[in-house]
Amino acid sequence: MPSIQAKRICIVRPSAIGDTVHSLGLANGLRRGYPEARITWVLQPVCYDMVRYQPAVDEFITFNRNGGIRQWHALFRRLAKDRYDLAVIPQASGKTSIITAMLHRTRIRLGFDWKRSRDMHWFLTNRHIPPKPMGHVQDQFLEFLEYLGVKRDPVEWNFRFTSEELAWQKTFFHNIAAPAVGFVIASAHREKDWPAERYAKVIDHVAANFGATPVIIGGPGSHERKVAGRIADMCRYSPVIALEKPIRRTMLQLAGCRLVVSPDTGPLHIAVALGTPVVGLYGYSNPKRCGPYGKFHDLLIDAYNDTGDETAPVTRKTKPGRMEQIQVDTVIEKIGTGLKKYNDTKRDMAVIAD
Repeated sequence: MPSIQAKRICIVRPSAIGDTVHSLGLANGLRRGYPEARITWVLQPVCYDMVRYQPAVDEFITFNRNGGIRQWHALFRRLAKDRYDLAVIPQASGKTSIITAMLHRTRIRLGFDWKRSRDMHWFLTNRHIPPKPMGHVQDQFLEFLEYLGVKRDPVEWNFRFTSEELAWQKTFFHNIAAPAVGFVIASAHREKDWPAERYAKVIDHVAANFGATPVIIGGPGSHERKVAGRIADMCRYSPVIALEKPIRRTMLQLAGCRLVVSPDTGPLHIAVALGTPVVGLYGYSNPKRCGPYGKFHDLLIDAYNDTGDETAPVTRKTKPGRMEQIQVDTVIEKIGTGLKKYNDTKRDMAVIAD
C-alpha cells in the first residue's frame, strides 16, 4: 500500500517528447500503486497526442505554453476547479513552477530535493524526494514511485494504437519492398546531430549490403526536410523520406522498423519504449543520463565518455564537437549487429477497442 493515500493525483510534466516517454513510465507505475485513484496529467498538445489513448490516465489537461497570456489564464481557471490530494512534479523549470503555483489547493506537491531544484521548484513544492546522485532521467522519475512506496518495476510504457492507425502502418510498410531501417537525422539541438554526409554513406551501405530499405523518419519541420534533402542528394541509393505529421505516424513508423539509428532526441526514446532496436549516437550528451533506457546498450555508440569515465558522476554537462568522433564504420558495424541479434524482437504495442 502506498505511503501517501490519494484519490486524486495530478502529474505535471508538460513538455519534451523524450520526457513524455519517461512520464508515461511514471504514470503506469502510479496506476499500479493507486488502482482506484483518478489520475490527471498536465501536458502540451504534441505530447498529449503521444499518450492520448493510455488507460492509466483518466484525464489530460492540455495547454500551449507559448500561446500567450490567454492560454495561461485558461489553464489557471481549469486547475482552480479541482483540488488534488497529490501532485507529482518531476520537472524543475520556470514554466512548470508557474503551473505548480496554480496547484496551491493541492494537499501534497511532491518535487525534487534541493540540489536538483531550480526556478523556485523547491519553494513551490511541499514534499521532496530524498537526495540522490544524478542518474538516468527515467530513474529520476521512478524515484517518485519509490518515495510513495510504489513498486517501480517493471517499468512499462505500453503505447496504445487504434486499429485504424495500425492499418495505416501496415499500408505504409507494405509499400516498402524490404525490411526498413529507420534514420532519425535531426534533433532540436544541432550539436546532437551527426553529419549528413556520414548518414549518406551509412544509408548506401545499408541498402547495398544489408538488404534493407533506409527510411528517414522525423518531424515535418523545415530543418528536418533540408537535412533529409541534403542526405538524399549525396546517396547512390535513394532513401524513403517519411517526415510525418502528426507525431503518432512517426511513432508507427518507428514501431515498424527492424532497427532505428538516432541521436539523442525524442524519437529514440519512443523507439526504445516500443521495443524497436536502436543504434544510439551519443557525443554531445551523456548516455548515462539520457541514453536508451534498459535496452540495446550493446548497440550504443558513446563518444561522450572517455576511457576511465566509467565511475564518474553523471552530470548535465554537454560536450560540443563530440558527435564528429563517431565514425561511419562503427555505425555500420552496430547496425549489422542489431539486425542479426534482434531479428525476433517483440514489439511493445497494443490495440485499443474501437
